[in-house]
Amino acid sequence: MEVTAWALDASARGAMVISGIFLGVALLRTAKISVGCDVSCEGSDCPDPAPELGDCNEKVFGFKPSSLLAVMGMVVGILAAITMPVIGAIVDHTNYRWKIGAISALGLVLINFVQSFLSQSTWALVAFLQIAAPYIYLVHCVVQYAYLPELTSDKNELSDITAQCNMWQFLTQVGYIIVVQIFAISMGTGAVGTARISQILLVGWSAFFFYVPWAEMFGHRPALSSVPDGETLLSVGFSRIRKTVQEMRTEYNAVFVCLCAVAFSEAGANAFTTIAVSYCDEVLQMSATETSGLILICLVVAVPSSIVFSNLTKRIGAHKSFMLSLAWWAIVTLVAPLFMNGPTHKANGYVFGIFWGMGFGWIYPTQRALYCLLIPGGQESELMGIYIFAGQILVWMPPAIFTLLNEASVSMAWGLASDACFFLVALGIAYSMGDFELAMMKAKATLGKRVMGAGADGALGGANEGLTDFEMPGKDQMTV
Repeated sequence: MEVTAWALDASARGAMVISGIFLGVALLRTAKISVGCDVSCEGSDCPDPAPELGDCNEKVFGFKPSSLLAVMGMVVGILAAITMPVIGAIVDHTNYRWKIGAISALGLVLINFVQSFLSQSTWALVAFLQIAAPYIYLVHCVVQYAYLPELTSDKNELSDITAQCNMWQFLTQVGYIIVVQIFAISMGTGAVGTARISQILLVGWSAFFFYVPWAEMFGHRPALSSVPDGETLLSVGFSRIRKTVQEMRTEYNAVFVCLCAVAFSEAGANAFTTIAVSYCDEVLQMSATETSGLILICLVVAVPSSIVFSNLTKRIGAHKSFMLSLAWWAIVTLVAPLFMNGPTHKANGYVFGIFWGMGFGWIYPTQRALYCLLIPGGQESELMGIYIFAGQILVWMPPAIFTLLNEASVSMAWGLASDACFFLVALGIAYSMGDFELAMMKAKATLGKRVMGAGADGALGGANEGLTDFEMPGKDQMTV
């Protein structure tokens, strides 16, 4: 049952990510208008006659409007890096796991309802809420990922679960984009109007797909351990990170290395959407419809890619698959600016959308499954909290680099290409992992401490029969 709950929650989160893209495009437009910049427009957003797109060197909140999304992403990343250990400690050392998951889901629905009132007079409030919403989203992810390693004790089944949930999330996003675009095109709306439509649809969608799993399916969990003497919930998270890192380095070194690789890979992948939306708006001068079309291509390709690369992972091992996915991301992102350097190259953007879609379908299920297969039993909430922490500790850096380059009037091509450096560093770290067979055996020996969810074993109804087992070297690996 909790496997289904995980998939339904992923559907709500997937729609939220897509709606954030529509909202991001609209915020870029409203921010430019607020400081008197000429902007491209479409549909009902256009004055008559429509202005030409011009360079914009005016400042909003001290930054160029084109830096807005990157700055917001940087702030969320810093907040997450500072506070995620505390959230993880609360989830791990109290019986509040379910309550935090349910309350954070409700908070996301309410915030997105308020954001549906986006206009030229409310954009600053919406922008502030777009800092709060991703942060709450990450809190929600800490809770949801704590359930992931408890869904099954079978490594092949876990790979299938992560791949199928990933595919379900991407299918949700594809359907969501199509529905929003149907409404937007039929109503002739521009970026702001499309964002409003998206937010209204999101409220209903997320309310349903959050309510069902959290009210009916996800189970409550007791505290996995008590707060040690001399510690508090505010301090124990950071203390445990220090102790856990030391423990991982000595007893489960593959977990430690994996976390370091994830820190850089998640920084690059999580920041990609923010950077890409800004790049499409500023360099390719894409409209909201064109930008969402590129994202749609990414998602459509990501769905079958999840299946294809899940099978590849079983054949070559998760470690090799993870490293290949990092190499793919680095190469594609480095090459892209060479072929996407102006409005006349919009078509090339769609081609690279295919390549990036393959990367999304590949990297996420591979690294999640890898991490879950490596971590010892009895520390799931804490270690999944550390996983989220690792994924967020550097996520502010790509937007920060992008912002610094943009504020210095350096070509955005360099800003986009800089994101590839994080995948290259992650690749180097992942390559340095040790004996994966030993790492798997150590983790497997602790599974008796793991509290499994209802219907965990066999949750896929024998779907794994006949599937080739992970090679031992690959069984040890694991984003808003």
